[in-house]
Amino acid sequence: MKIFVGLGNPGKKYQKTRHNIGYRVIENLRRKNKIKKTFREKLFTGWELTTYPFILIKPKTFMNESGISVKRCLEFFDEIVENLVVIHDDLDIPFGKIKIVFKKGPGGHKGVISIVENINSKDFVRIRIGIGGGNIEVPYIDYVLSEFSPEEEKKTEEIIEKACSACIDLEEIGLEKTMTKYNN
Repeated sequence: MKIFVGLGNPGKKYQKTRHNIGYRVIENLRRKNKIKKTFREKLFTGWELTTYPFILIKPKTFMNESGISVKRCLEFFDEIVENLVVIHDDLDIPFGKIKIVFKKGPGGHKGVISIVENINSKDFVRIRIGIGGGNIEVPYIDYVLSEFSPEEEKKTEEIIEKACSACIDLEEIGLEKTMTKYNN
């Protein structure tokens, strides 16, 4: 069974920030599919879908400690790392684009660094959602914790839909074809 983890920070304060786009993808998938079971753990909240063999996870830890939640999640469901899909924002990708990677290093993303360090592996799929764009004139931490502009927010809904479709495609057409379809 695939485990989809959307990265973000808990709390209303961060709900619409760029850093929380992974959470938003999970929420969208949850709303659009029937839930078989809900899991409430100290470190994460999860939902098992009836429509697809998916577990959707929102860590309850802050972004920089995502690995603690992900490690507990893999233990809880007794699942292998190769069935893990992590959905997160990425400054290195232009706004509006997504890129799917497998067995790649974390780059500078603190949430992904935490996951790799806690599970001692990078052998998982990542859906990287672009939030970058040209020259960022504020410190990166301020940028990722800022909300999308009203114009960007309109496009963000489309990007979330695209990322949700990529999640479904991973199940229906497999990793290679999904990467070919979205990594253009």
